[in-house]
Amino acid sequence: MFQRTSEIPYHPSYWLSALGAGGLSISFFMYLMWMVPHPDYPMPTWEHLLAAWQGAAASPGPMTAILLVAVVGVFALAILHFLLLGWNIREFRSVSSQQALTSLRQSPAEVQLMAIPLTLAMTVNVCFALGALFVPGLWSVVEYLFPLALLAFTAIAWSALRIYGRYFSRMLVSGGYRSEEHNHLSALLAVFAFTMLSVGFAAPAAMSHVKLVSTLAATLSILFLVLSMVVGGIVLVTGISAMMSHGLQPQATPSIWMLVPILTLLGIEWLRLQHGLSHHFSGGASSGTIFVTLTGIFMLQLGVLLLGYRVMQLNGYLRSHLSGRERSPVSFGLICPGVALFVMGMFWWHLVWVGGGLIRPFGAAYWAGILLLAAIQLATLAALLRLTWSLLLRQDVRIAGIDS
Repeated sequence: MFQRTSEIPYHPSYWLSALGAGGLSISFFMYLMWMVPHPDYPMPTWEHLLAAWQGAAASPGPMTAILLVAVVGVFALAILHFLLLGWNIREFRSVSSQQALTSLRQSPAEVQLMAIPLTLAMTVNVCFALGALFVPGLWSVVEYLFPLALLAFTAIAWSALRIYGRYFSRMLVSGGYRSEEHNHLSALLAVFAFTMLSVGFAAPAAMSHVKLVSTLAATLSILFLVLSMVVGGIVLVTGISAMMSHGLQPQATPSIWMLVPILTLLGIEWLRLQHGLSHHFSGGASSGTIFVTLTGIFMLQLGVLLLGYRVMQLNGYLRSHLSGRERSPVSFGLICPGVALFVMGMFWWHLVWVGGGLIRPFGAAYWAGILLLAAIQLATLAALLRLTWSLLLRQDVRIAGIDS
């Protein structure tokens, strides 16, 4: 079904296509998360979805359309995620790709292999959402599933640590770091992977009623939170310094937006830990703390997006790679920032504005905010479909080099 042109050498950034599809599947889940009542449950399940659909069918209205679009979006994009995941696994194991990977592992671009555990961690999240929504009665045995989820994330985490450990230790032992080769933020991909693992471990920490499971999950979540912050600090300082000296490497332009999904994951991880603390340790954040934290994250994301958009206007990246004839698998890095802004926007809108009593649920102002966020989501979906078409289905456009 999918096919990369032989003129483009294999690059781990192809995994970001599956990551983007999985993220968009979760983004459609956000409508159900915030609009389908699920009292005493941390997330909607099949039973809540069925009850909401029966209620909407009894009195058809906007909610009927939203439920239909959300369910179809979750399922269709999950299918696309698994199709792209399977293609990436097959391509990664191919002989020609192994030849390309041999040289990649001896270069600064080795860190791009972190796209693999990052995508696999997203797969676990997609499976969890699909199970909750489409498997009747699954939540009755969810406490047995949390340890399995911990094992899955632990296996992925071990792989991520091996990949990054090999890359970082090689740089420390052999040296060879040249700022002119790191004038971008592509190394934030490692931080992205560590935060994805952190937020994955935080799910059982927030939702498990078994204190031992919750505490163990929270400990692992904090471990990768700390690791992501340390690595992120190093990458931001060195990357921004190199960009200020040598300018941004054109083909790595999407990396300037990578901080956006990292911030969303850190925000969700923080919320999940607060939820777990409130259950097991009589802790948790106040509404004022939630307001300051989520608003600060969302405003910083908007700032990063605006700065990145201005940079892309100046170097013409969006014009050449989205609507033009150049193509590079690195362009799939444009998808996750849009997904992340939408997801954090839904959390910010519902926990701060609706939860704070400033906006009446399902009123005119409420729907205005949802429409603005939906526009971001739809633009991101269009970008994913366009990139998938031009990079994996069409074979008649100009090739852009990959050197990040």
